[in-house]
Amino acid sequence: MTFKNFDLSDKLMMGLRDLKYEEPTPIQEACIPLIFKGKDVIGAAQTGTGKTGAFVIPLLQEIANNEQDHTRALILSPTRELAQQIEEQIFALGYHTGVSSATVTGGSDYGTQVKAIRAGVDIIVATPGRLIDQMNVLNIDFSHLDYLVLDEADRMLDMGFLPDVMKIVKQLPKDRQTMLFSATMVEEVQQVVDQVMIDPVEVEFEVSKPADSVDQQIYFVHPKKKIKLFEQLFDADKYETAIVFCATKKGTDQVERMLKKRNVNAVSMHGDRDQKERNEALRQFKNRTHPVMVATDVLSRGIDIDDVSLIVNFDVPNNPEDYIHRIGRTGRYDKKGTAITFVSNNDKKYYHAIKNVVGDQLTVKDLSSKKGKEQEKSSRSPKKSQKKKAATKKKAQKSEEKQQKQTDTAKKHTRKPRPAHLTKEDMPKPEPEPDSKSSQKKEKEKKKEVEESQEEVNKEIQKKKRAALRKHLGDYDEDIFQPEVIGKAVLRNKRSLRPAKGIWGVIKSYIPKIGG
Repeated sequence: MTFKNFDLSDKLMMGLRDLKYEEPTPIQEACIPLIFKGKDVIGAAQTGTGKTGAFVIPLLQEIANNEQDHTRALILSPTRELAQQIEEQIFALGYHTGVSSATVTGGSDYGTQVKAIRAGVDIIVATPGRLIDQMNVLNIDFSHLDYLVLDEADRMLDMGFLPDVMKIVKQLPKDRQTMLFSATMVEEVQQVVDQVMIDPVEVEFEVSKPADSVDQQIYFVHPKKKIKLFEQLFDADKYETAIVFCATKKGTDQVERMLKKRNVNAVSMHGDRDQKERNEALRQFKNRTHPVMVATDVLSRGIDIDDVSLIVNFDVPNNPEDYIHRIGRTGRYDKKGTAITFVSNNDKKYYHAIKNVVGDQLTVKDLSSKKGKEQEKSSRSPKKSQKKKAATKKKAQKSEEKQQKQTDTAKKHTRKPRPAHLTKEDMPKPEPEPDSKSSQKKEKEKKKEVEESQEEVNKEIQKKKRAALRKHLGDYDEDIFQPEVIGKAVLRNKRSLRPAKGIWGVIKSYIPKIGG
């Protein structure tokens, strides 16, 4: 099937050809005919399946065929980045149709937005918070509105926009067509559907699992060792583009600095960046002048970035839906991709929730591969260690035997008392005594040899014990990390043991003496 089957206008077909859109995606194929029939539609599909085109294409067709001087469609999205992307797609696809559009989002010029609203643009793409602000100041005329689109509805609810959305909906005509698109269908979304839609037709495409083309790797790692592990795993030559998702703004900045130290062109996006910085970072990443993007969840949903080779979850998402959204940036349109997730001890509850949804698609990678090689080497050469032990024992025995001989010879050469009747001439001449200093040196050297050999034996025994302990703990690598609470308690106890300073410290030091 091609877009020609939808009987679209020539001007809209020109826009599709400009973007090299030839065949509709499954969700577009299912939704576009329903929207043309005037049905309320619920579209549930994974990120990267073409949800935006599923409502933009029919809206452009309907608005272009029935021109008016009023705002005809309102599209609500959770983030300004997604709103900007939708508006860009409207502009690109509808360039030849003459359909006008504008964004009403935070971080953009307020005055420009006011002018666009008063001019009565055909389509307004807005975030709920900023639109409410504008509605409080301006008397926006939505009386001629025919279409309402709620994009990424689940995300809007997660971000607490439900009251704002419902407030906006109350200002809209009841006689309208409503479309709701969401990657996941949760109970809260269903409640919104019941309130704002009339007999909707639901189109669903397996939202439960990520694409099979993504190689999903799991690494169990201590929180403080994540950056070091990322340094080991990340190969700038292997991965053309990469997105690293972090839970915090601080973590985002840390990872970006680490990458720049390794001469990797990286940019970052999080809540502290203003709109200009965000747009510039997105532009640099899309142009591949900076092939690595480090971001918070602001980038996980809906942002249309093609051909991302690697996704790294530096922190585990709090729910399976966010995990699916994050890794949905790679392996798109049947292309292969890699998703790496770092799991610390505190993240395991989130990991198990993801595992219950994703199942066998996850591959747990062993961190102790290098350690394993070292252990293999040591296990391959037990004979050598036994030979060494035997040699050291023989050395010790020989040195003891030599010591014993020396003591015996010393006893033999000790002087006997001289008899009174013997003269000096009759006395037997004593044998020359060995130099006492040299003999002492030799004895010390021998003692050192014995001690060194004994130390070697002890070291070998200790190594064996450690290897046995490693083998014993090998199956429990996932549980050896101490919770952060314990680490904090240890630090607190260490601090409490420090002696008091100043005058009180001097007085305190004398208390035991007085008591004694």
